[in-house]
Amino acid sequence: MSQVQSNLSSTGFDYVVAVTQDSINGALEETLYAGQPEVILCYAYDENDPPVPVPIDHAALVTAASGTDPFAVPAGTPGHDPRVQNLDNAGFAFAVKAKLGLPSGINARDLPPIVALRPGQSNVTYTVTFAEFAVAEIIYGPRNSVSWFSQAQPRGTSWTFSGTVDLDFQDKDFSELKPAVQDRLKDIGDPGMFGVKQLFYDLNSSALVQSFEFNDLPANSTLNGFMADNFVSTYFKNLNDAEILGYAAAQVSDVAPASIPVTNVNFFVPAAVGDAGAPLTLNYLCAAGGDTLPDTTHAGFGWNWIDPGAPGKPQESLLYDGVAALNRNALARYIGGAAFPGGGSLLGYASSNCYQPSVTVSLDSASQVVYSFGATPGNSPTVNYPPAGGQLVTYSYRADSSDQAGLNGDLGRMEISTSYDMTVNIQNGEIVIEQHLVFWTSVRHLATSAEGNVVDRRVIDTYSVAVDDSGRLVVALKSTAGTDDSQRPGVNGFLDFWTNVNEYSDTVASWAQTLTSGRLTDVPVSFADHFVFPGAATFTFADAAFSENFDLVSHITYVSNL
Repeated sequence: MSQVQSNLSSTGFDYVVAVTQDSINGALEETLYAGQPEVILCYAYDENDPPVPVPIDHAALVTAASGTDPFAVPAGTPGHDPRVQNLDNAGFAFAVKAKLGLPSGINARDLPPIVALRPGQSNVTYTVTFAEFAVAEIIYGPRNSVSWFSQAQPRGTSWTFSGTVDLDFQDKDFSELKPAVQDRLKDIGDPGMFGVKQLFYDLNSSALVQSFEFNDLPANSTLNGFMADNFVSTYFKNLNDAEILGYAAAQVSDVAPASIPVTNVNFFVPAAVGDAGAPLTLNYLCAAGGDTLPDTTHAGFGWNWIDPGAPGKPQESLLYDGVAALNRNALARYIGGAAFPGGGSLLGYASSNCYQPSVTVSLDSASQVVYSFGATPGNSPTVNYPPAGGQLVTYSYRADSSDQAGLNGDLGRMEISTSYDMTVNIQNGEIVIEQHLVFWTSVRHLATSAEGNVVDRRVIDTYSVAVDDSGRLVVALKSTAGTDDSQRPGVNGFLDFWTNVNEYSDTVASWAQTLTSGRLTDVPVSFADHFVFPGAATFTFADAAFSENFDLVSHITYVSNL
């Protein structure tokens, strides 16, 4: 069970990006442990009654406290110490100094994962660790007494904040957010929307369930109340000017835009299928082109995105970070509507082979039958997108024209009917386009007639499919085949001697074959060759293949920590 079973047309999702827990944590660790800015949060009491702690700039606090830095006052300092008195006179409440990263003296392998996925839900367990962490507080007691509290994360110890983050963008809590906040969390339209920085932003913009408290502090400690209720959100708002890891300045350039723009997104973690140990994946569930995004009840996929691997074979999770999958229906709509780089489209190409015939049969001044005929290309075929199976798009056109002279056509009659069919199919992992053009003609002169397919041509093109590392589909014409079963219908010489019907028939056949010559050609590879997967700014794409249900799938690897 792996991506080869992908069947997104049964779920309604247009596009899914599934990344493993290990790959998410690897990318987040690379970002977080590379060194992040130090954040200092200081609070002093205002003049209200009772006083309320309000933020104060660290440098301003030190100035107000006659040059005393709260982080330079060691634990155990008595309340009557001049340094504590200086801070007391400045109205100092508490201060926190923290820096995200790997705690000193601890191997990253010994830490809990930053993100732990929970099967069957959109909630994840999120754990934050710090390279450094220090706090200080003045505790005010009876009779104007004060005591000093100071503590720092010891070497070899990790102070962590861990809790549940709800990444369901369709639940009631999310719907109650302001539209601008919703848009910022979804980040629709940004090439980096699938990147770890955006995920990190989403994680830190959600309310963590936390109960971090310092021991040796009274229950009414202002610092403990802040740590339990407000620290995480306040910390991340202050990290690098309120933008997580400078995300606002990290926009991506020189990346080809996705051919199918994502217009809505949600998160979900499907349960692993089977007992072979397939890794859990965080799934970006996407709608494209304004389609309605199904809810997460449709995301309990009956397959795993990453194959756990058979004995003796490498596990896919060691080779790739995840999978990108495009719904066959979304691919079909793209192929049907994509513009060729030089202009035109597949519909336009099909239209050029759709002929409307015209026929006139009349008598001249000498009462001789005159046959006039023509055909005009450029008519609109019927386009159909089958909802399942290997046939992605079909084009079909039918037209007919007839006329006659004499009573019930006893002097002469002519009929021309045309048909054109083109199908875009997935066969044996390749794209196969088959075209069939037919001109059927019937000519009757007096009592003698001839009829047949004066044009009957098929062209079958087979295209191989691959992907380059930037996510652009590479389509190449692998082979072309076809048949020409065109006829020159006629009658035997004795009958033709009296009616010349063969001459009329040959004239129509020559005209029709000349008219269509050079038009029924190989479809340009550009019908799909310029398709770019969403997520090209974040991932390299290792391969391209069609699943058993004709979704277009590719293994992906994080290319950067965007």
